Amino acid sequence: MEQNQEIAAEQKAPNRRDKYTILYVDDEESNLRIFRMAFKREYNVLTAMGGNEAIEMLRSNDIQCLITDQKMPEMTGTELLERVLPEFPDVIRMILTGFADIEAIVKAVNKCGIYKYITKPWDKGEMKLTIDKALEAYELKSDKINLIRELEKANSSLEEKVEQRTKELAEVNKRLMDSIKYAMTIQNAMLVSPELIKEAFDDFFLVFRPLDIVSGDFYWIAEVENEEGNALTCIASVDCTGHGVAGALMSMIGESLLNQIVHEHEITDVDEILENLNIGIIEILNQSENENHHGMDASILVIDRANAQVHFAGAKQNLLYTVDGKIDTVKGERMSIGGFVDEERKHKKHVIDFVEGETSFYMFSDGFPDQFGGPNNKKFSASRLTECLELNMDKSMDEQKAILEKTLEDWIGNEKQTDDIMVMGIRI
Repeated sequence: MEQNQEIAAEQKAPNRRDKYTILYVDDEESNLRIFRMAFKREYNVLTAMGGNEAIEMLRSNDIQCLITDQKMPEMTGTELLERVLPEFPDVIRMILTGFADIEAIVKAVNKCGIYKYITKPWDKGEMKLTIDKALEAYELKSDKINLIRELEKANSSLEEKVEQRTKELAEVNKRLMDSIKYAMTIQNAMLVSPELIKEAFDDFFLVFRPLDIVSGDFYWIAEVENEEGNALTCIASVDCTGHGVAGALMSMIGESLLNQIVHEHEITDVDEILENLNIGIIEILNQSENENHHGMDASILVIDRANAQVHFAGAKQNLLYTVDGKIDTVKGERMSIGGFVDEERKHKKHVIDFVEGETSFYMFSDGFPDQFGGPNNKKFSASRLTECLELNMDKSMDEQKAILEKTLEDWIGNEKQTDDIMVMGIRI
């Protein structure tokens, strides 16, 4: 505890705190020592051996992030997080647990407002990345709180001169936009760069246009192996409920769930990926006990080059692919991910044979087909998108992208974009 006192003293010194403070709670001294040694250079690390000690340290120190073990004798991790939530709502909360503690995980998500749960044993690199992202979220939340306070202050001084009031509101608006742009930076960091996707394919394009800076549409890719040891490439197109900040928050949930399903649970069957994604959304948003209908439309493509096959499953999204000089359509199931759905209905797996270097596949959200414009201000439509792709299917993916973007610009004209837009083209 002597080290904790030294950190606390340094923290209270004026203008000297240049690190965030992490409180790590565990009933085993060896675990506390390992955590301190691993992260003492990057953060101010405080430790506690139980829930009651942790609460006292929160009351006497400026702590930004709380990480607690789940299984402790005097107070479990979820019990600790429930107790500190009302008094310290702004502290980022994370819990260490094993896969066997699924009930504790669900409780932590639904009642404790946790940022993330971390499975044991933890890896230093992954732990640091998780903490850094959590602290970025803390900074963003702090900026938002400060902006709200400034708005309240501006509203209380309405009798001031119009020129001064306009200037203040303009500054607040600028900072708000800066904050949203910072959220875009975080979202972009989570998305795989198109350059990395191109490394997985000989020819690829991505048309990605968020409506409000951050996007409810997102794309995802993973390189894994199946049970036979064959290399598989998984790629997803996902359209979350809403757009802007609300859609972006849903996209972060979806991206995290896909990583857990494929990388941690090693599920590579496309229909099972969608089923598990559906279960995850329902549990995280507690949709079994409320009327929250938020969810997402999605399509999953798993490419098995060893067998020259592509497996596809869709939730209110279709797949287009080239065959015999034209484009064919594989329809996804007409049910979304999340919300209230018929539990007896299941997503279907479609298997498509491909010819290497010749077959192209196209995945897209509803933003492009539903975009209003043209001479009669109507929707572009999925059939018109299919026709445009079919006319240019023999061109390189870069050329197809340029044609799609020009077609979209001409169609929108003087109208406004109505939704997030995403189209992906892949030639294997």
